[in-house]
This record gives sequence, structure tokens and C-alpha cells, in this order.
Amino acid sequence: MSDPHGTAVLDQLRAAGFPVDQMPEPQLATMAALTQDEADLLISLKSRLDEATPDVVAHSEWAGGVVW
Repeated sequence: MSDPHGTAVLDQLRAAGFPVDQMPEPQLATMAALTQDEADLLISLKSRLDEATPDVVAHSEWAGGVVW
């Protein structure tokens, strides 16, 4: 079954911890347009990065970029 608005993909990304509800509309539309294979890959990569990251990571946004 087709999901023209990408709600299933967005639900999967949200469940995986992606902040889709905080994304600007153009980014949200891009995420909603991902194919299932693309979403699966993105979720897999996030999971692997999360596993490789220490429990506490300090970061902040400074001058439009992320500082770790």
C-alpha cells in the first residue's frame, strides 16, 4: 500500500529517535519522501552511531554549527 504523505516513514523515524517533529518543513518533506530502503538505512546508521557514542556527549550550537 502506498503512503503518499510519508506518515509511515516519519513514524518509523520518530520511533527510532529522529526529531522529525522539530524539523523545518523542507527537511520534513524530504524525510517523508524517503523510500523504505532509505529509511531503513538511515535508522540502521543511527543505531550503529548511537551504540558507538558514549552515554554522555556534550554539545551545543554555536554560530550556526554544532560544537562537540
